[in-house]
Amino acid sequence: MFSLKSKLAFLGVSLLFIVSISACNSSTAASARGIFTIAPTFSDFYREFGGEDVLGAVISPSFEKDGVTYQYVMAGLMAYNPNLEPLKRYLFSPIAGTELKINGPIEPAPAGSDDHYVNGHQIWEEVYPYYDQYGPDIIGLPLTSVTVNEARQRYEQYFEGVGFYRNISDTLGIIHLMPYGDWFCGNECRHLGFDSTPPAASYTQDFSATEQLFLQASARLGYGYTGAPLAAPRLGSDGNYQMVFENTVLYIDPADGHQIRMRPLPSWLGIRAESPVKAEEADWLTFYPTRDGLGYNVPNSFIDYINAHGTAEYSGDPISEYRRLSDGGYSQCFRYMCLEYHPTAPKELQIRPHALGADYLKAGKKTNTTSSTLTEALQIIASEDTPLIPSGQRQIIRIEASQNSKPVNGVQVTLIVTQPDGITKTYSLEPTGLDGKTSIELDPIDGANGSIVQYQVCVDEAVTPQLCFSQSYTIWDQ
Repeated sequence: MFSLKSKLAFLGVSLLFIVSISACNSSTAASARGIFTIAPTFSDFYREFGGEDVLGAVISPSFEKDGVTYQYVMAGLMAYNPNLEPLKRYLFSPIAGTELKINGPIEPAPAGSDDHYVNGHQIWEEVYPYYDQYGPDIIGLPLTSVTVNEARQRYEQYFEGVGFYRNISDTLGIIHLMPYGDWFCGNECRHLGFDSTPPAASYTQDFSATEQLFLQASARLGYGYTGAPLAAPRLGSDGNYQMVFENTVLYIDPADGHQIRMRPLPSWLGIRAESPVKAEEADWLTFYPTRDGLGYNVPNSFIDYINAHGTAEYSGDPISEYRRLSDGGYSQCFRYMCLEYHPTAPKELQIRPHALGADYLKAGKKTNTTSSTLTEALQIIASEDTPLIPSGQRQIIRIEASQNSKPVNGVQVTLIVTQPDGITKTYSLEPTGLDGKTSIELDPIDGANGSIVQYQVCVDEAVTPQLCFSQSYTIWDQ
């Protein structure tokens, strides 16, 4: 059997991989959780790859398909193909690309020779030792560059067979494996999982001429600047075509020779322009004057970043003073985007725009779900008053219940709110009124700029099984 011993030597000194699964001593309890025994076919592969400490629990029995043997672990789908040459028979099935449909935008190769650029993506520096040891034959090719997942407060990079992440609060080098196996096996695997919601599939191009114009503009500016595309082009309320990207919304201005411009998302999302201030004497700041000797102090690193990505034409002038962040970084809003600096982030993400495009897309879509178990479906719609709210302020969550397009009276709803610090609170709302509506004001929630507050909406005693869905909003100090 293929030995990985030489490839595991670096684990203790280079990276620490953790999958947060607790062991269970009782075989009865293990069966109830859906934890299985490793098949003899994979015993050496599983053990020498780090076992449960690295790959997580075994969550399915082994099975065969088309002559290949498989078995799920939390971190992925192990595969043994006897038809391949000996050193390539053991691998992780490439389910991130084939089943989860993860496919990030291709980034241009960095200047100069760099063997860390593979399959159109720069391999994250903290992950490269792992990739270098195991290679694409076992873990697959990278499908994305390193990105930030604001909702889960972590940095991520997806490969075909396994995915890597580091929590924003973690020390450098504390790398975890994403639960690919949990995500894809889903309800077929009975287990005590965590992080059980898979990521959304990557944007699928429609290859229209309008879409290509937006994608070409995004490529020129850099996908790290605009973020990945999130939705196909559509007509905006002003009659101009626009396309939503993770960090911004681009639109075509026919009055200006069909140039592609950026929407003023900060103001659209309720971020107000601040009063100008006096200049600070600091060599790392540049003063941007507005009127009467006042203006805004802009970090030089932001100016360099803006100049490298289309100049101030695509960021706009500053509308706020820079603000210190809890991790030693800072943030600042401009007319078209808000920038952040995080000193402990991967170097590709230390300076990055905030995902205002994703916030805009979410604000334009009220989250809703429908129960199909009733004779006439009950539809629940949830929304928050603002998708961006300053730390310590009170958010209002509004619920609407309808059935056959008519409001439903007396529907009882519970909210389970998860704060950025991990603390959860449960709220029971007043039943919906004759108009089918109810609402609640949440307790003030403190959090770092850009942190996410998640809440789950559950309908009580209305349907079986219980009807629940999730939503979130962002803490943003203006």
